Amino acid sequence: MSMNGRIPNLKDVADAAGVSKSTASKVLNNRFGKSFTLRAEVRQRVLDTAKELNYRPNLIAQSLTLQSTEMIHILGGHHALSDLGNIYQTAVNHFIHAIDSVSSDYDVTVDMSHHGADSSELPAWRVDGAIILARCTERTTDQIHQMQIPHVVVNGACPRGCYSVVPDDVGGTCMAVDHLNDLGHFKIAYCGPVPPFLAGHSSLQDRHDTFLSEMNRRGLEPIFSSQVTLSSTEQYLKETVLEKQATAILAYGHMEALNLLQAAHALEIPVPKRLSVMCFCDENASRVMSPGLTFIDLGSEKLGKTAAELLLHQIQRPARVTPQRILLPEKLIVRSTTAPPERLS
Repeated sequence: MSMNGRIPNLKDVADAAGVSKSTASKVLNNRFGKSFTLRAEVRQRVLDTAKELNYRPNLIAQSLTLQSTEMIHILGGHHALSDLGNIYQTAVNHFIHAIDSVSSDYDVTVDMSHHGADSSELPAWRVDGAIILARCTERTTDQIHQMQIPHVVVNGACPRGCYSVVPDDVGGTCMAVDHLNDLGHFKIAYCGPVPPFLAGHSSLQDRHDTFLSEMNRRGLEPIFSSQVTLSSTEQYLKETVLEKQATAILAYGHMEALNLLQAAHALEIPVPKRLSVMCFCDENASRVMSPGLTFIDLGSEKLGKTAAELLLHQIQRPARVTPQRILLPEKLIVRSTTAPPERLS
């Protein structure tokens, strides 16, 4: 059935099926009740006509008339493309799986776009809830609160009081230093952003500061170097390992750790015999690494599942919502890149 190149609308469906626009709308939106009955063959004719015309409802117009859209929007999907990406990718996957396991009625949309500081990250249509990956613009925050949209911040701060779920980077860093020190390492270096390069996500500051305080608490001198880039990793190892005699390195993330392993191989520094390397990482990302990295698991699967539970709680029981910050413990996973230093072997 030709529409002369234009997108079919609700009136086209109604006219082609021989019913009123109101009847077509009720059929397509499954709105039946005591005040509206319809013969089965007429209902089927409307459905068949909509399918034949390839009709798609206008989400924006539809959402304005519905009390519940059964749509959840994920903001900040561009973080899944950044260096921090793997934790968000896994968290989003498990969030969607957890939502589906409770109700298959919800549709989840993900915004992968970069937005200007003054722009809104909300979609044009109404949503029942939102997940914010790390952060969103101030304008978006204003709109979410004005519209009273249930929401959860994943791996980020929640300045105005709502649900947030974050990994415990302070506890994870303590665990990492404990692991290396217990193996007999006393000269431990940190590979990651250092002052004045700490602007950004809270994990940058938390991991750096906790490493510093934990080393000082043990009476050990922390080894830092300049900002490390892919091209400067070999120079970093020369400074920390060959000159300052570090026997272990804690890396901010898995990309830093992979660069260290590659540079160590080029400089013929054996891992873990001469140098132990560990990092913060998502378990899914660690599975494809060789050699198997010792790492602090950020628990992205638990992040996603917990975020789903918190969001559904707000949507289904809004009167019982008490804003809270959920801090999830991180976990030490020991693999083949850490060992006692050579002199203790």
